[in-house]
Amino acid sequence: MTPPWQGVDEALFRQIHLVWRHPALDPIFRGLSDPGRLLLPLLLVLIGFLWMQRKRGVVALLVLAATITVSDQTSAKIVKPIFKRPRPSVVVADSRPFFGVRGSYSFPSVHATNSFATAMVLDAVFPGARVALFTLAALVGYSRIYVGDHWPSDVLAGMLLGSLIGWGGRALFVRLSKRWPVVRRAGGTPSGGR
Repeated sequence: MTPPWQGVDEALFRQIHLVWRHPALDPIFRGLSDPGRLLLPLLLVLIGFLWMQRKRGVVALLVLAATITVSDQTSAKIVKPIFKRPRPSVVVADSRPFFGVRGSYSFPSVHATNSFATAMVLDAVFPGARVALFTLAALVGYSRIYVGDHWPSDVLAGMLLGSLIGWGGRALFVRLSKRWPVVRRAGGTPSGGR
């Protein structure tokens, strides 16, 4: 399905994917788009940070897993088949996609959806990391355009869908985390809950 804003999307895609592309940035955005062997160590670090939050972290981990499952399946299995939008690498003849031409549908970006859903939930757990969480989520979305896999509107739709689903996950986490008393630190100040 070709959206009415296709011309703007294509111009922005070309600017990001072809004009603003630089060899020094290629490995950064490739890694943000597909962390490869770094994925498992990154997940272990996240689990470690959540584990340090005790019961609250376990609740966060379970809610995060459920939220990502919902965001992933909603974007990939429900929304993409409705819109059936081809990827830029199929439409733009001079594109140079990092991961080759992909025949799967483009709208919305599952990476952007999952990244923003994750950021919404983790922001409730680590509010001091808000800027870092949403910056990272935005960079993951941007990387999908940079590597040639998505149109800008795919990423924007993924950001919105992920934020909506993440808001639900965040609300669930806040509700569930209130069931446990706040753990006190040595100095007598609360370690969590607001």
